[in-house]
Amino acid sequence: MFKSAVVLAAVVASASAFAPSPRTFVSQRVALNAEPEWSPPEGTKWVEKDFEAEIKKLEKEAEERLDDKIAELMSNIEKTGKK
Repeated sequence: MFKSAVVLAAVVASASAFAPSPRTFVSQRVALNAEPEWSPPEGTKWVEKDFEAEIKKLEKEAEERLDDKIAELMSNIEKTGKK
């Protein structure tokens, strides 16, 4: 009898871990979504940059540097590889 009461208490305790959360959490989340839309300060102009063009330029420069470094290493291999 005592063993079954302990088991029942353990089941109830473990089931409480899966109980739904209170609704206050959801209302806080909705309150965060209700913030006003951001706008730049008065007297300033918002300019959207084209980051894709800048990234492509940086990629091209990095590839050129990599190719130069590979050529340098290959020439070092050719010089030091001969005995």
